[in-house]
Amino acid sequence: MAPQLVLSGEIDVAVAADLRAAGTRALDEVEPGARLDIDMTAVTFIDSSGFGALVSIRKVADLGNHRVALLIDAPSIVRLFELMGLRDSFTILSSSHWRADTEVRNNQHG
Repeated sequence: MAPQLVLSGEIDVAVAADLRAAGTRALDEVEPGARLDIDMTAVTFIDSSGFGALVSIRKVADLGNHRVALLIDAPSIVRLFELMGLRDSFTILSSSHWRADTEVRNNQHG
């Protein structure tokens, strides 16, 4: 299973720096070419600071030859990524797609 960062509640200026730091730490644990999954199924709100933190995490991932996938079930949160012009900057999966993808990857490595 890919390393995972789990987010919940409001992702705003109050937590953006901590998110950025946690994402960087999580990427330190990811092998080159591997993916960091960020579970956002319990996120209720995200502002521009939160988007900025996620973009920073993705940039660090790119430098380390890692990938980042966001697990998002709320259509309203996915829509915000679209409105911010960030939809194509991330792999965004629903929980059902994430489970199927994880099962495929586990079968390939197990």
